[in-house]
Amino acid sequence: MALPAPIRRFLGEQGESALVLAFSRGAVWAWTPEHYAREVEARMMEQDPFSDAVLDFAHSLMSTAQDVEIDKQGRVRVPAPLRELAGLSKDVVVHVLLGHIEVWDREVWDRRFQESLHRAGSRSGMPGRDE
Repeated sequence: MALPAPIRRFLGEQGESALVLAFSRGAVWAWTPEHYAREVEARMMEQDPFSDAVLDFAHSLMSTAQDVEIDKQGRVRVPAPLRELAGLSKDVVVHVLLGHIEVWDREVWDRRFQESLHRAGSRSGMPGRDE
């Protein structure tokens, strides 16, 4: 999969040559290795390792994490298990959201986007931490 030019440019400027990919919420998410270690692994180490919610998160996201190289043309190979979990076809949507990259199957993304628009339209503003 070819990363969009702005993402390739940013990663190149940062000297990044690898990403950590994992399945989350219907898509493949990607982080730089440093960001994954800081924002996912380190934060999980602060959680109760016996909590069902923590274990569910670790099993569903962290156990699918795989390191991949970014080739010289700015492409990454999405491993088959992640493609299957996310239902990725040849037509995908790739974007950056809240500090990570998301890769969605185009049809799944279109549905997700429409659902998000509908739910967001019923709110009075930006969601807070209490929601």
